[in-house]
Amino acid sequence: MNQRTGDTVYCNQLALDIEIGFHEVELGVQQTVLVDLELTTNFGSGPASDNFAGLVDYYVISNHLTAHVAGRRYSLIEALAVDLAREIIKLHPEVTARVRIVKQPLDMPRVRSVAVECVRTAADFAAESR
Repeated sequence: MNQRTGDTVYCNQLALDIEIGFHEVELGVQQTVLVDLELTTNFGSGPASDNFAGLVDYYVISNHLTAHVAGRRYSLIEALAVDLAREIIKLHPEVTARVRIVKQPLDMPRVRSVAVECVRTAADFAAESR
């Protein structure tokens, strides 16, 4: 996986209400998951001069992701993480997207939360666009 250094945009605890899980207690139940995004980019083109050019707009991204998952169902939080990374890369192919999903599992009352994290770049989805 291509990791690069640069400037970073963070968007923390985006709350998404979705149906997620595969155990019987979770089927048909809307749950809130929290999404943390870490987007490695370059502030050089626009943001360095307080200009919108080249901006990774977390407002647009958070609204897009919220709309994208509306009405969808995921069995795995891992699948959700990769799907959200894919959507971010579609909007901003130049970024490296780190997506972390945190959920309180309904089927594990003694566990406060579970989390997964993935890191993706445009190269990871290149085969999908062929």
